[in-house]
Amino acid sequence: MSMLKDLGGKTYTAANGQQTYEVFYASASLVPVISKLLQENFGFEPVSKPAISLDEVVAEVEKDGIKLGLGWDNWSGAYVMGFCEEGSKWVNKLSHFLDDEFEKPKYRKYVNM
Repeated sequence: MSMLKDLGGKTYTAANGQQTYEVFYASASLVPVISKLLQENFGFEPVSKPAISLDEVVAEVEKDGIKLGLGWDNWSGAYVMGFCEEGSKWVNKLSHFLDDEFEKPKYRKYVNM
């Protein structure tokens, strides 16, 4: 069994009843990377500048009126969260893309040891 931490994510149902994709061992610096990947590959655009505190980063992206929450906190790691049913469908789709993307060696620097 490998003791190396990785950026493999898991999908869950959040408290709002929608899907969330969480990358537990990610550092906060992965949030802007996720935002850029969603912009370049899927056409999502930032809604505003991220809110940053010592234990949390919160941001939103939007495409065709569908908003997704992006963020990081010291409990969940990095995450992408849907705010509605259509957003949850996007989260499920994006989870597969991000899992494949984060297997690439260039993302190892974003693992929070």
